[in-house]
Amino acid sequence: MTAPTSARSSRGPILIGAGLVIALIVIALIAGDSGSPTSGPPLSPTSTSGDGTRGLVVLVRELGGDVRVGQRLPDSTDRVALLLRDGLDDDTRSQLSRWVSGGGTLILTDPDSPLSAERFGFSAAGPASRGRCTIPALGDVAQLTIPFGTNLRVRGDATSCFGDTRRAFIVSTPRGQGTIVSIGSPEPFTNSLLDEADNSVLAARLLLPAEGRSLALLEPNPPGSGRTTLGDLISDRVFQAILQIGVAFIVYALWRSRRVGRPVVEPQPVAVAGSQFVRAVGGLQQRSRSTDRAAATLRVDTRRLLSERYGVSAGTDTATLAQLTAARTGLDRNQVATALSDAPILDETSLVILGQQLDTIRQEVLDGHSR
Repeated sequence: MTAPTSARSSRGPILIGAGLVIALIVIALIAGDSGSPTSGPPLSPTSTSGDGTRGLVVLVRELGGDVRVGQRLPDSTDRVALLLRDGLDDDTRSQLSRWVSGGGTLILTDPDSPLSAERFGFSAAGPASRGRCTIPALGDVAQLTIPFGTNLRVRGDATSCFGDTRRAFIVSTPRGQGTIVSIGSPEPFTNSLLDEADNSVLAARLLLPAEGRSLALLEPNPPGSGRTTLGDLISDRVFQAILQIGVAFIVYALWRSRRVGRPVVEPQPVAVAGSQFVRAVGGLQQRSRSTDRAAATLRVDTRRLLSERYGVSAGTDTATLAQLTAARTGLDRNQVATALSDAPILDETSLVILGQQLDTIRQEVLDGHSR
């Protein structure tokens, strides 16, 4: 009966240990995955999320293309440039237009860009058939998956695909010696849709440059390149509200600080002389038969008066104060020393005598009867 119990008890720690090892492995895998660049802004070439374009970069490189990421503008070695979203300012957009006129090919997937062909309604959601196509490079692109897109107007000598003579999802417009290929949506190039229908074929036919040339995947606003400050993000109405609050506070402060009529003199508390206060305290202690405490109060007050009168420190000993008092008033030094000392006073008669002695000392000192 004991063998099965011991076997179960020995297997328990083993199972717990195995469970901990498995948990640690899972945590390590999750931690390792969390550090990889799997997310980022929409259409980012470094993002592997559904709305990123990392798959597009990998596809072009696998087909032998040289993809350059992070540029605001293409350089002289770039044959083709892809602008997924136009966040350029007017000066930079003018430079890009001059690059196209010089012989470059710009693939533009932002219908709201001033460089794009004019909007002309929305395309049907879902698979889009080839329709009329006058762009020779797209001869083998038969179908695209487009969840949401915009049709563009076909004008003049522009060629188009996935549409008709008036509107199309892709419109190629010559500009100078170059070309702007306007596309009604960037979604066919995203990670989630690149492998749908002929979306990858479209990317290869448009983006793969000639041998010896590179593809510039433009990023108009890479991190840290913006010039917008915190003040630019605050609405003008907020500043106006802050100004109104400041004016209202000033008006309120002026209103609260106004004076109506003449100033009124407020009654001041009655000033009680220090000696009268000491005498009153001594009287209370005398009536409560606290003779020794009353004597100590009177002596402390008298010693303080003598110290201030003679310009000595408050901690001067009794003998020195008695000698100074005797020298300046003619009073007996021993009597003064006895009155100022801490000798105990045990009855009211002695307290009355002490009070008279201290009062005499105070009067002699204050009246200035010195020799």
